[in-house]
Amino acid sequence: MRLRWRRGGEPQQEEPELEEQIRRDLESLGVSSGFSGPVAERISSLAGDLDAETYSAVLDGVAVAFDAHRGDCQEIEDRARDLDEIQRLMQGFAGELRKLEEGLRIVSAYVLRMHSKATGERGRLLH
Repeated sequence: MRLRWRRGGEPQQEEPELEEQIRRDLESLGVSSGFSGPVAERISSLAGDLDAETYSAVLDGVAVAFDAHRGDCQEIEDRARDLDEIQRLMQGFAGELRKLEEGLRIVSAYVLRMHSKATGERGRLLH
């Protein structure tokens, strides 16, 4: 961990603590935790050189951008969830088809055995 310095020589928080603070600030503005973490990591390298007003403006900009794309993100998450459900259903269906195939093999073997017994008995002569 390294200590970063602000303009004017004041020590700033260590970078991991700064990232955590940025993440919390973003989440308080309505940014999801899944998005705030990676963004906080990128912003932390710049935040040490920003005054409070600029820092606030940057976070507001991120929150506005996130909000503008929130619907798209939700739609993507919904589609991914739907795809996962379809995949799960198809895997279950494939398993049921394997069971059906095995059952048909057993029935087929039984019918062939019965057929061979029936045709073999007809050709047999009783004395």
